[in-house]
Amino acid sequence: MKGKLAGLAGLAGAAAFVYAWAGERPQMRLDRYTVALPDGAGAGLQILHLADQHLGSDNWVQRRRMNHLQRILPGLKPDLIIFTGDFLHNDAGLGAVERMVRLLPPARLGVFAVLGNHDYAEYSWRQFFAGVWHGVVAAPDGDGGMQRQRLVAIAEGMREVVGLGLRILRNERLRFARSPNDSRELRALLELYDVCLLDNAAAPLPGHPDLWLVGVDDLIEGAPDLAQAWAAVPKSVQVLLLTHHPDLAYEAQPGRMALALAGHTHGGQVVLPWLGAIHTQGTRLPRRHAAGLFDDLPGGQLFVSRGMGESTPFRFRCPPQVVLIDLAPARAMG
Repeated sequence: MKGKLAGLAGLAGAAAFVYAWAGERPQMRLDRYTVALPDGAGAGLQILHLADQHLGSDNWVQRRRMNHLQRILPGLKPDLIIFTGDFLHNDAGLGAVERMVRLLPPARLGVFAVLGNHDYAEYSWRQFFAGVWHGVVAAPDGDGGMQRQRLVAIAEGMREVVGLGLRILRNERLRFARSPNDSRELRALLELYDVCLLDNAAAPLPGHPDLWLVGVDDLIEGAPDLAQAWAAVPKSVQVLLLTHHPDLAYEAQPGRMALALAGHTHGGQVVLPWLGAIHTQGTRLPRRHAAGLFDDLPGGQLFVSRGMGESTPFRFRCPPQVVLIDLAPARAMG
């Protein structure tokens, strides 16, 4: 009986692993939300929010997602398109970024963006574990002192692996096995396709003098400066804040930010029953609420997307999403 139970448990675990790797990742959901801004600012506008594409080398999952986008995007009629960073997983994805941007539907108020940490750098699990393994096998082997050096190298490798695991359990920010991405080439590509990059900068929303866009650089790999980003914004207007890392929304000026749009968490990617997300990418967001709408800010609201890609090749109970946000008068919200 115990053997049968162990076998069933093993099959269930294997099925869950396969599903997490291949079940949800190739999907792409179109999710709609309605948000009311103070004083009805921007009421009637529709925002297409795209986050965390993590485009890299061509593979079957990326092709499936592109096929979904070819089906979803042409039928949309947003007033405004906003990207909140992590276009890239690595530089091999620059061509895919161009293909994606060419799929965008027309947006009469423009396309705006900020960069994320992966637009500046790739963090590679493969390189991390390869580095640990190299440290072990490179240690001299033999008698006496050489054996001690090998044992020290093994202990050091275990310490690195356990340390990374503990940081995940504590939901801390991860920054490991880092190699730079070509953010300069990405910036040039976005400019070529009229995507306005708000790099610690602000811009009035065309035709809506009561609403400004403020974009801030990435918290981990960039040089975020909220004061600089906010400097040109009139005090009498409402602000839509664009930030890759959601924590920056909690540092915005109270009473001046109507809505922040962010990504970075991927919704946790793997969301377990009762426990919530395994890791929220080191943000202050709770594991049981790693994406969606938040109203616990000092002023305004925050929307965090589950994203369109991922940093590790697993998703469970957390499918990728494209987001449409309808701005409505306060009275329309129940």
